[in-house]
Amino acid sequence: MTAARTWLRALAVTATIASNVLAQVVSGLTGNYGPRPEGLGWAIVFVAVAVVYVVCAVVAWRVVRSPVPGWLMVGAALFWSAGAWYPLARGIGWLWPVLMGVTDLWAIFVGAVVLCYPTGRFSRFDRVVLLVGTGAIAVRFISTLLFTSPAPAACGCVQNAYAVLPSDDADFWFGVAWRAVGLALMLTIAVRLAVRWFTSSLPARRVSFVMPLAIVLWCYGTVQDSLSFTLGWDGGWLQFIPPFAIALIPPAFIGGVFYARGLRSRVADLVIVARDKVDRALWETSLARTLHDSSVRVYWWDEQGRAFLTSDGERVPDGESERPGRSTLAIDSDQGPIALIEHDIALSQDDRLLDAVSSALLLSVDNDRLRGRLERTIQELRQSRLRIVEEGYLARRRLERDLHDGSQQQLVSLAISLRIATAKAETAGNAEVAGDLERASAQLADALRDLRELARGIHPTVLTDGDLTSALEELGQRSHLPVEVRVETEDRFANVIEETIYYCVSECLANAAKHAGARNCAVLVTRRDDTVSVVVKDDGKGGARFEPGGGLEGIRDRVEAVNGRAELRSVEGLGTILELTIPVPRAEAVAAEAEPV
Repeated sequence: MTAARTWLRALAVTATIASNVLAQVVSGLTGNYGPRPEGLGWAIVFVAVAVVYVVCAVVAWRVVRSPVPGWLMVGAALFWSAGAWYPLARGIGWLWPVLMGVTDLWAIFVGAVVLCYPTGRFSRFDRVVLLVGTGAIAVRFISTLLFTSPAPAACGCVQNAYAVLPSDDADFWFGVAWRAVGLALMLTIAVRLAVRWFTSSLPARRVSFVMPLAIVLWCYGTVQDSLSFTLGWDGGWLQFIPPFAIALIPPAFIGGVFYARGLRSRVADLVIVARDKVDRALWETSLARTLHDSSVRVYWWDEQGRAFLTSDGERVPDGESERPGRSTLAIDSDQGPIALIEHDIALSQDDRLLDAVSSALLLSVDNDRLRGRLERTIQELRQSRLRIVEEGYLARRRLERDLHDGSQQQLVSLAISLRIATAKAETAGNAEVAGDLERASAQLADALRDLRELARGIHPTVLTDGDLTSALEELGQRSHLPVEVRVETEDRFANVIEETIYYCVSECLANAAKHAGARNCAVLVTRRDDTVSVVVKDDGKGGARFEPGGGLEGIRDRVEAVNGRAELRSVEGLGTILELTIPVPRAEAVAAEAEPV
């Protein structure tokens, strides 16, 4: 907002309030009220109406995109004071007829406020109504200047300087006609809004007819004023109803705008609802609940079928999204169409609301696309890592088999040959040669033992020749600590999973003996549905944790490589518990994997 615009609005607000307050003060001091009700109470009521309009105008300038409603409210408040200034100017012949002619001009501004609710824009019908009202008050203004010439004794007025055709009858009937036209316009506006109320859905009722009480009461006030003018009827305390109704209109306008803004803020909840996945049925019901429009329908674009589908996956019939009283909001992205949202046409009055809905859906869809892309990438990574683990397992098994069937068998044959040569040397009585051969046999036995240990480290032969239970029991027997091993399942798992369990348990027992200072260890293997659980616990000093490059970190890497997880609970002085959870299929083709490669 520019400084000039700010100063102009401040000047208009100040002048409007000053005009109303000053008019009431001067009227009270001089006693010149004219046809208006007298007294302090009425003065306060008239000033309060003007203040309400001015305050709501300031708020409207801040919350409504268009500045029109704010200026209309200021205009209504400014001309509201004309009725008080008119009696004060009765001594000025060229001024009081002008003020008298514009006394009812405030009604045009108030009607315009009602018609432009809530966007600040006018439809073609609204413009026609305003044109008719403006024409009617223009005719009334001209008739006041030309025909009004009351007797000085009756109103205390000086001669009308513009009354070229003075006529009390013409002035009277023009006044009646003006009130009849005004009442007809009021009823037209009220009927139009009432029809929209009864024929529209819930959003149209809340957004397009927030001010029903004010409209009805204003209609009553117009009827009362017409009867008072035509029949001389005194409404008594009922005369307070028209200003009260008029004062209700701008707060109702502002309240409706804030209601629409509240809908926009609630649209943000849609992103939270669809944060996990864009569930089409859930999105549609959540949007309907947020907009208070149970008739909302969302049609989703199907790229393969090149057509829009309902949330149930059915093709949208031709013309389904073009029903009377409905409007559609197209949601598109740089990758093409996403959806069509069919909603009550009343919601089209709030561009920001629809922008918020569009942004929420785009954000949810984009998040869903990114999430799906990330999940696919993670799944590919897991599969790639699992393939690497399986290839490593197969490579180690082939190497262990090659060592067993190749080098180890050759060394065993060499050991037999050495024993035979030693026996021959002893038979020939060559003790020196026999001793050399025995020493060579001992060295060969050490080398063969080392080779077997190496082969076992590459791949545990006991898993191939036996099962997981026997392999873990062998680990317990080889450990330097007492180890209780319980395997509560007879199922065989995939080779890579059994090998992972074997090496993880082996690392845990080694850590318990070397670092934890434990006295006892326990290993428990159980299976629940599609997972196998391995729990290794010791009574050592505790305080263990996953550290980069550490043994426990290696265990976690091994387990995660087969899509499992490792949980560590270790408290100082209370020992350590490591639980491994690894997914396994219900039916495993381990027999095929167990065959020699």
